[in-house]
Amino acid sequence: MINFGPSGWLSEEETNLLKNVILQREKAIAFCEEERGVLKHSYGKPYKIPAISHETWQKKPIPIPKSNLPQFIELVRERIHIGIYEQSTSSYNSPIFCVAKPNGKLRIVHDLQDLNKVTIKYAGLTPNVDEFVESFSGRACYGLGDIMGGYDERELDINTRPLTTFETPLGRLQLTRLPQGATSSVAAYQAQMTWIIQEEIPEHLEIFIDDGGIKGPRSTYQHETLKENPLIRRFVWKYAITLKRRLFRIEEAGHTISGSKFACCVPALDIVGHVVSLGGRKISKRKINKIQNRPRPTTKKEFRGFLGLCAYVRMFIKDFSQVAAPLRILTRQDVFWNWDEKCEEAFIKLRKIVGEEITLKTLNYEKGSGKIKLAIDSS
Repeated sequence: MINFGPSGWLSEEETNLLKNVILQREKAIAFCEEERGVLKHSYGKPYKIPAISHETWQKKPIPIPKSNLPQFIELVRERIHIGIYEQSTSSYNSPIFCVAKPNGKLRIVHDLQDLNKVTIKYAGLTPNVDEFVESFSGRACYGLGDIMGGYDERELDINTRPLTTFETPLGRLQLTRLPQGATSSVAAYQAQMTWIIQEEIPEHLEIFIDDGGIKGPRSTYQHETLKENPLIRRFVWKYAITLKRRLFRIEEAGHTISGSKFACCVPALDIVGHVVSLGGRKISKRKINKIQNRPRPTTKKEFRGFLGLCAYVRMFIKDFSQVAAPLRILTRQDVFWNWDEKCEEAFIKLRKIVGEEITLKTLNYEKGSGKIKLAIDSS
């Protein structure tokens, strides 16, 4: 179901307005695999994986557990049917295996390590997370459209496909779409999506790989309503115009948004580990739980994992370097592992601060908005 926010957030007239926008661009939204789109060649040619000169590789298949085999075969059949897999006669072979998703269904994973070794890496980058999140902070409402299938909506060049060949009970197959796990897939996909919405960046839309965030106005205009319809607030009307453009650009490019994951208009948005709203931004509950439920580290490897999680949200922790100082000493190669009382205190304090759900206000850089005080926390 499409998410229209919490009960009472939108009036019936406002909800109907947004539903009408969606109906006008219904081809931009998919609820099943058969409705999924494919990027038009006018927006992006089938992606060709650039590779250095190399010899072919033939890796042995990884056995699929018999208990998973029926579901695995059905999943392969489905992907052949919708065109993600096709028959292959190449001399390459890479293994595949399955992992269970939270809903109990299987996910097929392609082991592309050999392909990655010979791939010429794409130079593009994903957005800086802090800058990306900050750009969403302080908006009256939001939307989030997850491209259905993500990479499966970008075709793979016909001359590149043999490099992805793998063995299944239904024969030798190869990918026809951008492969997950390939060295340059993330950067190439980010560049493609940015190109599609470039005219809307940064004021109205931003993209982080396949998550397309839609930004509402910077103000609720004190909930002022339209003269033509007093049941529709001005900021919702302006947002609906932005939403219509977003759906048009997606449909025009050939892409589709996942209807079941589509947040149409919400007052707060959970995006890349943060929750943004008109009041600012804070760490998402999932990220907080991940840090607070992290067991006390017993090795340097486990410790680096914990410190990495904390560093991800360090801007929410005042004097982070000072608080984490006893812990950072343990990262040094010339220091032996010794979890003493100071380390324990710092560990507990960091988890406690993260659990306080601190909200950072949005910085206003406009003239006349007051002075900005800069405090530097060096590490």
